[in-house]
Amino acid sequence: MKTRLFRIDLRRLILWMCLFFVLLALANNLYASYQVQREILLNNSLSANHAYAQKLAHITNSYIKSVMRMLEATAWEIGAKPHDPAALQEELSRTARMTRNFNSIFYSDASGHVLAALPAADKLAGTTLISTPSLEALAIQTRQISAPFLAPSGRWLILLSHPVYNRDGGYAGFVGGTIYLHAPNALQALLDEHYNDDGSYVSVVDQHRLFIYNPVKQRIGTSVQGNPAVLAALRGENGSMLLTDAGHSDKLAGYAPIPETGWAIVVQRPVTAATSKLYSLFWRTLYYSLPITLLSLLGIWWLAKLIARPLRDLAEVASHLDDRGNFNRIHFIKGWYLEAALIRQALLTSFSAVATRIRHLHRETETDPLTTLTNRRGLKSAMADLKEEGLPLAAVMLDIDHFKNVNDSFGHAAGDETLQAIASLAMTSARESDIVARLGGEEFVVLLPDSSLESAMAFAERLRHNVEQASIMPDMEITVSLGIAHCPTHTQDMNSLLLLADMALYEAKKAGRNCVRVAKETRASRP
Repeated sequence: MKTRLFRIDLRRLILWMCLFFVLLALANNLYASYQVQREILLNNSLSANHAYAQKLAHITNSYIKSVMRMLEATAWEIGAKPHDPAALQEELSRTARMTRNFNSIFYSDASGHVLAALPAADKLAGTTLISTPSLEALAIQTRQISAPFLAPSGRWLILLSHPVYNRDGGYAGFVGGTIYLHAPNALQALLDEHYNDDGSYVSVVDQHRLFIYNPVKQRIGTSVQGNPAVLAALRGENGSMLLTDAGHSDKLAGYAPIPETGWAIVVQRPVTAATSKLYSLFWRTLYYSLPITLLSLLGIWWLAKLIARPLRDLAEVASHLDDRGNFNRIHFIKGWYLEAALIRQALLTSFSAVATRIRHLHRETETDPLTTLTNRRGLKSAMADLKEEGLPLAAVMLDIDHFKNVNDSFGHAAGDETLQAIASLAMTSARESDIVARLGGEEFVVLLPDSSLESAMAFAERLRHNVEQASIMPDMEITVSLGIAHCPTHTQDMNSLLLLADMALYEAKKAGRNCVRVAKETRASRP
């Protein structure tokens, strides 16, 4: 009775094991689904941010080009009347009416004196320029876009300037337009229009790594430190990446350069925002998985009962194998198992001796008695196994040169010793996984699984050399001829591999023996 208390019932064993593995598989699938969905969300967000960045870079680039063309047109008109204050003011008013790209616009002569400016409330007209970007514009006398700078008025702004030349080609000054970085303007309206409600935000950084635009206005004019997306865009690259910002927050960033200005557009989204729907997707996956899981458990319960029922009958039959009539009961039992203990006690005891005898007989039928190598039957079985594995296979076939002379000169006993010596050399030269077989007479074959043609050629040449150097018969030089075929190099059909190797062996004998020849590829062997 005590023994039965600790005996494991097969039906319960199956149930608990299957339950464990079903739940394990379910947990693994949920985890894999979670990881795949997370990766998809992150990749989609990276792609979207990259597309946003490219779009904004293109739009901003077109915007800057149009602004500079407008300044160029204004500079051309001012060049005809650079010293007429009323005309200058009228030209600036006309430009201001045509566009709202600038917060202020002005014209300075070559000495830096502002002759006209809008809006009048800024009281810029009549003053002398002292800011560094304005002085640089006067000095270099070419169009330029300045870095963000703090004007004497206390505003952060960008200066866009275009030189003015009078009609005789002399430098007359420049026309400049300013964009206030902390005040509403066309550039900010353009960037704000593409702000996303999914947590993404846009930043624009100039060549000096200063913020030109950022949703957090306090950061405008400050420096960007160590942001790899910004650095990549400033190098002229565009793409996307996962990065960690200065606040140790993971961000999904898309970036692109603005060719006209050399600025960088960076669109960033927190990873937490991109994966915010992940948990709802996880629970939905679990919800949809539960019905199949429950049905699987019910099916396992039914199968466990079906499996366990016939086991005791099978054990009784197996324990009386000597009773032919009792053994035939197996055909009428509706099942294929017994309880594990009875199967182990009865089947292992009954079949052990039979299996050992079968293995012994099987080994005898597939072994050459003289050389102890695999015989032709064993070779056929090995070829079938190798064909199922589908690995590359090389066949090296060899024949003892002038073997008849050995038997005629020294007798068949010496011939047997020669065959055994060749078999020993072949086994020594081969790898543990290789198959060395005697086909009959003085003909041998070595199968080299998972080997290249070059490896097979090296093996064949090494074996040929070893035989030539060995002192097999004291008064006669023993050599071998070898033929090589390789699958899939020479044929895709493994059944024709030995035939090709035999043809190559024949070519080696025609070439004078004691050499190696490789099979030729045939049209029939190609797929």
